[in-house]
Amino acid sequence: MSTPTRKLVLVVGATGKQGQALIRALYYSGEFHIWALTRSLTSPAAKSLAAHTTPEQVTLVQGDLDKPETMRALFEDAKSTRGQVWGVFCVLAFPGLGANADGEEKQGKNLADLAAEYGVTSFVFSSVERGGEYNDENAVLDRRAKVLIERHVKMLGESKGLPWTIIRPGFFMENYDGTIGSVAVGVLKKGLKPATTNQLVAAEDIGRVGAAVFRDPEEWKHQILLASGESSTMQEQEAAYKRATGKSLPAVPGFIASPLIALNGHTKTLIADIERVHAANRDGLCPEVAAQTAAARRAYPEMQTLEMWAKNRGGKWAQDKGWNQASVGNMVRGKQ
Repeated sequence: MSTPTRKLVLVVGATGKQGQALIRALYYSGEFHIWALTRSLTSPAAKSLAAHTTPEQVTLVQGDLDKPETMRALFEDAKSTRGQVWGVFCVLAFPGLGANADGEEKQGKNLADLAAEYGVTSFVFSSVERGGEYNDENAVLDRRAKVLIERHVKMLGESKGLPWTIIRPGFFMENYDGTIGSVAVGVLKKGLKPATTNQLVAAEDIGRVGAAVFRDPEEWKHQILLASGESSTMQEQEAAYKRATGKSLPAVPGFIASPLIALNGHTKTLIADIERVHAANRDGLCPEVAAQTAAARRAYPEMQTLEMWAKNRGGKWAQDKGWNQASVGNMVRGKQ
């Protein structure tokens, strides 16, 4: 009796936090074979991924999103050897706080075009939560790139039948990790109003939502899922972290956070956007958000709260340093 062919899922961003989370979520199912995209098969991140997986379940493949011909070659290879790329998980590298994201937009659109051309069964794009779509015309930089990619993906759904699902993650709990995390916490504590809530998500859970979509693509076809484990104020987050660890949420003191807010325009923009999203939810400007959040929790009902994440964090799959492209030095100089 022949062994059934596994569905081939191309994971773009495979060495990043979300991509690794998806690979873990699909790894033991037996239903999928994963092509993990990397620009270099010999990079430390690629070698680490290979060390934690087996070739029977995960194959590292080389390609460059900035060189569309290399991506087309992968789809052609799949077509000739495996029938087709069945699914695509697309998460694009964060260009950095305040950085130009034109390259990100081009990458996402080109990949979606290939997925439509080669008849992908499920195209999952990890975008960003932004308080619904009411303010999309004013989006800038990385958020604007994601808005335009989303629109392109939806257009391909209408014109070429691309079966898409969009995941919109909230603010990553992993943003609180390490030295730069303590800066982020200090800035948000100092800059946000006491009653302002922020949507939080563990990156691991984004992968689990994505896996749920691939297991039942028809159920989630042409839907937007807002991945969030909780919406809470900084005071509530501090209390949750303390319950979990017995310690305060690591944060730089206010006398350091205040100058960063005053001198760094990108930090001001981040704070203003969190305030905008909170106000939009409070004032009913984005009523679709409730249904999108509920949909993600139907896909994966066990979303982690910050308290759960703080208890469960760590392990051999921990993210590499610098994963969010930020550094204290660049923030001080206003570059991030």
